Amino acid sequence: MLLLFASLIIIGIVFQSWWAIEQDRKLTVDSEFQHGLIAVRLLEEHALQTMRDADRNLDSVVNAIVNEGKRNKIDDNLIRQILTKAQPFNSTFKALQFVNPDGQAWVSSIDYPAYQTDADDRVYIPYLLKHREEKKTILGRPFQRFYDAELVVPVARNVFLDDGRYLGIISTDISVSFFNHVYQRVARDSKAKVSLFTNEGVVIVRIPFNPQEVGQDLSKSPVVLRLKDAPQEGMLELQDFLGDKDTKTSLYIYRKFADYPVISIFARDIDVIMSPWRERSQNRILFAGLMILLVVTLAFLLWRKFRQLHESERSLLASQAHLMQSERKFTHLFENSPVPLALLSLHERRILAINTNLLQQWGYSLDQVLNRSLDDLNIWDNPKDACFHHQRLLESGVVRQFEVKLRDHHGNVSICQISSKSFTSDTEQLLIFSPIDISRLREVELQIRLLNIQLEEKVTERTRSLAATNLELEHALNTMKVMQEEMFRSEKMAALGCLVAGISHELNTPIGNSLLVASTIHENTSRLVDEIQTGQLRKSRLLQLVEDTGKGADILLRNLQRAAQLIVSFKRVAVDQSSDQRRVFQLRETIEEVLLTLEPVYKRTGYQIQTDLDDGICMDSFPGAISQILSNIINNAIIHGFEGRTQGTMQLQARLLNETQVEIRFSDDGIGIPQDHIKRVFDPFFTTKFGQGGSGLGLHIVYNLVTDVLGGRVTLESEPGHGTRFHLIIPKIAPVKSNAANA
Repeated sequence: MLLLFASLIIIGIVFQSWWAIEQDRKLTVDSEFQHGLIAVRLLEEHALQTMRDADRNLDSVVNAIVNEGKRNKIDDNLIRQILTKAQPFNSTFKALQFVNPDGQAWVSSIDYPAYQTDADDRVYIPYLLKHREEKKTILGRPFQRFYDAELVVPVARNVFLDDGRYLGIISTDISVSFFNHVYQRVARDSKAKVSLFTNEGVVIVRIPFNPQEVGQDLSKSPVVLRLKDAPQEGMLELQDFLGDKDTKTSLYIYRKFADYPVISIFARDIDVIMSPWRERSQNRILFAGLMILLVVTLAFLLWRKFRQLHESERSLLASQAHLMQSERKFTHLFENSPVPLALLSLHERRILAINTNLLQQWGYSLDQVLNRSLDDLNIWDNPKDACFHHQRLLESGVVRQFEVKLRDHHGNVSICQISSKSFTSDTEQLLIFSPIDISRLREVELQIRLLNIQLEEKVTERTRSLAATNLELEHALNTMKVMQEEMFRSEKMAALGCLVAGISHELNTPIGNSLLVASTIHENTSRLVDEIQTGQLRKSRLLQLVEDTGKGADILLRNLQRAAQLIVSFKRVAVDQSSDQRRVFQLRETIEEVLLTLEPVYKRTGYQIQTDLDDGICMDSFPGAISQILSNIINNAIIHGFEGRTQGTMQLQARLLNETQVEIRFSDDGIGIPQDHIKRVFDPFFTTKFGQGGSGLGLHIVYNLVTDVLGGRVTLESEPGHGTRFHLIIPKIAPVKSNAANA
């Protein structure tokens, strides 16, 4: 008690000292706040007076324009004359500016002749021109006039005639020095920092004065953003505000102008403001410390006298408090437990206490169950469960998760898990009884089992269906692959057949010519023999026969060489196209052999092929694939590209793209391909001549040979009426096929 009394006295001294210090601090801050409010209100009154004077000056000019508009037609020249005559200038308002709806601006000043200027040099002008419905006076960004280097703040508004017609914008400039003189005097007298800036964070005046800071944009400052939603006047305690470099904390008192989007600031260092308060607080703390020391000394002397008595009493009180605290904790835990609980006597099974959760579960009130046994309440659906539960408690003293059926006050039966434990309190044997309702859990488990069974049946059924579908798809895919391979072979054999027919037709001429020359030589030889045998041979006749024989032999040799060349080219191309043989070859020679074998296809038509083939391109690849590709592309151009035309030009180029790749370009000036067909031309069985001899596999074979066999890529470009262009890029050394690698 003595310690408590001494503590209360010390706490009282500390509290009284703290309260006095805090009250003193609040009074100091409130005094500073009131002083700052007086300053910012005076600054507001001064600035408002100036801005209202500017408004009145603008009103006088607008009224003059409106009155003149009642007598004459208003145009830009008339407005300029009115501005020149009006001249509501003084030491503060030195210029008038008018901007017509087209953005042309004129300025009239007492210090500078009237001149035309650009309307975009002041940012508020585009805003008012865009928002012509704005009828309030707005402030522009401060700037330095070029003709007198004076810092000014523009004040502007939209101008309308009585009939609502929009005339433009009129503005005047307020000299910043007019604010500066007053603000410097206030700052000097109060040893404070004073600022005036717009709600958007544009600085108008700032003391200490720095011309570079006039017009500074602080719209991104967190404090400026915070002030937008702040009350009309208030106070902030900050370290850095409006770009201050000083790290000292200052007290900022602000006020928002009622009629204009402007805020005035009055700030002083918090250290200067609170210096007298700190001195008074130190004195109070020193006095409080002396008083506390005196109280502690007296308490210590008294405590030594009554220590033994106090220790005995304190021990008793501590034990009693601990017991009461334990009882309260148990009662709180029992009542607020989320688990249904009841406290019963072990042998009589009377309910001594029950929590709310169990009362709600059984549907009883507290008065209906207290001091009544479980048998009296008839909660056991099966009396044998009650006997088994009681017997287990007597044997082991605990029952865990014993699942039984219990009946509530309304006769509803629910499945519960009972957990019980017996214990002894003083001389009485008690029992903690906790029946947890798991009826909903069992229903959910049953539903889950049924759902699992149904799900397994559905999965089994869908698995069987999917397996059957997969077998059908696999069979269809295998059939399609076989058909596609057969079509590929048929396409190759058809191409070879066409090649054979063309070569046969082309061989008729040189072989026929050779046969004719040979028969002529044979006939001349027979005549020569007859004349020799009859002795009628003359020298002139012999010379004639020798000359004719030489010419015939020359003709015979040229025709046989032509036939041999065709046969050799045909044999090589035919072997390459009918096999997948890989070998090293010269690309130019292979392409020229292919073109030679294809010559009969277009030789007697109006179609021609122009080539530009680089020499020295040696490849280790599949010449048969290249031959098949060129044959299909050229035949596709002749059949489809030049359909309905008697003439056409094809261009074939081959060059070395880099050290590892070759580029082949083919183009024609045919009819082109429609856009909706371009994405499908490489698809199998796509043809515009289905049923007319077209298989739809020509370009599909080209795509497969380029990408799969040669390991390259092919692209197609076409526009209707502008021909078709194929672009192939293939490696000089073809990739090794998987079957070859396995071999």
